[in-house]
Amino acid sequence: MAKRKQANVKPTQLVIEADPLKLESADGAALIEFPSVAVQNFRHMITRLANVSQLPARLTVLATYPEEGVTYTSLALAATLAHDWRARVCVVELNWHRPGLLKLTPGLASPGLAAVIAGDTPLADAFVRTSLDGLALLPAGEMLFGRRTTVARSAELKQLIAELGSQFDRLVLDIPAIKMTSDAIPLAALGDAACLVIRQGVTPAPDVKRALDDVGNLPMLGVVLNRVRVQTPRAILNLIPQE
Repeated sequence: MAKRKQANVKPTQLVIEADPLKLESADGAALIEFPSVAVQNFRHMITRLANVSQLPARLTVLATYPEEGVTYTSLALAATLAHDWRARVCVVELNWHRPGLLKLTPGLASPGLAAVIAGDTPLADAFVRTSLDGLALLPAGEMLFGRRTTVARSAELKQLIAELGSQFDRLVLDIPAIKMTSDAIPLAALGDAACLVIRQGVTPAPDVKRALDDVGNLPMLGVVLNRVRVQTPRAILNLIPQE
């Protein structure tokens, strides 16, 4: 039997491209740019979650310790949802201990959620609008230390979150680190589900487990590894032309 001649088929190269996602203020001032790799990863995460389950209306973003990237992740997730899915999204910063939303978006100003709770500012005046029509930011604002624990567990805050939920398709809740304050536990419970941000190579696994136990009643959708570094083998580096 004659052998069938095999066709000379060249492998198809799959190229996945994603432009950086630029976020600007409502008047066009540059705020922050999310690199293409991050945009692609967040798109994959959101799409996977949408395929396996309903995306929660209120997503809590949390971490074990400060400086793991919760605010950056919250903002990137919300911007991706607003840009790709045309969703009405609000990033609600509930971290009065170490607020970082306005630091990531220099040039923006708001009295914040604290002023709304104190009755000094109407909710509509506390939002920060962005170049993405559906995306609004609600910074934490300044709150006296002695008030934070009471507010975190208050019916007033729950009612305010419910009101925000009626105005937006999705809320992304930026809360303090679990191991920084016990206020993080009731604040996390304001969400329908959560995702955990871990700084790769820094946060010990046992500490992550204990933090997850603290919010064990909240469905956990997944983990975001922040600041991932991949070591490229020297043999591969030698194949790359150097300038």
